[in-house]
Amino acid sequence: MRIGFIAHPTEEDFEFAALKAFPCVEFIFSDDLAALQRASEIRTWRQKFEVEISHVALFGRDYLTEDAAERQRHFTDLRAVTDFAKAIGAPLVTTGGGQGGRTPEERAQRALELFPPAVRHAEGLGLRFAFYNCHWANWVTGPDAWERLLPAMPTVGIKFDPSHPLHAGEDWVAQLAQWGSRVYHTHAKDTLFVDGKPFEDVPAGLGDIEWGKFFALLYHHGYQGDINIEPHSKTWDGERRFGGILLARQHLQQFVAPPANATLKDFPGRF
Repeated sequence: MRIGFIAHPTEEDFEFAALKAFPCVEFIFSDDLAALQRASEIRTWRQKFEVEISHVALFGRDYLTEDAAERQRHFTDLRAVTDFAKAIGAPLVTTGGGQGGRTPEERAQRALELFPPAVRHAEGLGLRFAFYNCHWANWVTGPDAWERLLPAMPTVGIKFDPSHPLHAGEDWVAQLAQWGSRVYHTHAKDTLFVDGKPFEDVPAGLGDIEWGKFFALLYHHGYQGDINIEPHSKTWDGERRFGGILLARQHLQQFVAPPANATLKDFPGRF
């Protein structure tokens, strides 16, 4: 397993990754897709700093909206993000499953009608496709949806972040224990609860998620993907952003087993 982080599409973030021995970064988009036009520049940074790109995502799109024009725009943007992922050398693209106002049965039926072309496009480019478990414009967030959707989409996986089920009052440990074999990618974002309520999303190790259990379940399922730190805290934004990423890695690194035939270069300094 490798620990990376969600980056901004800037040379500064690639330089930081290289200086601090992060092997990979990823990009997440929502409405602002301007960076999709800069694939060549990003490839240059990837090669210059020798930092891989493990994942590209498009968040916050309601693919199940009744508005046909809006629905088409979302899928057109997803295709563009998929092409961008291929162009910069990322092996995986993820997105949500849409939301709409339907019952779970209707949502599953609509998703199985609408998503196969997007999946085929990604796989035709040699990429894997996954649904994230964030609740933002997304009904594919847990076992109820996975049971309805994934058996009919055997090549599609899950991008799992334990903070989302924790926020929703769900058992993320049970979810990962049952569905870990379908997890293609993971995010490391912690959540601090105060008086039984979510207070702030903090760097991994500063909140209530038991990361040892998280890694134990990933090892159990033979997970070979990346664990990318997600900076998602107002306290750890701005000037503190890079510090929060390093603090999270310091905590997570203790759970990363050394590879076979490891040498000293496989154990970069944490700070």
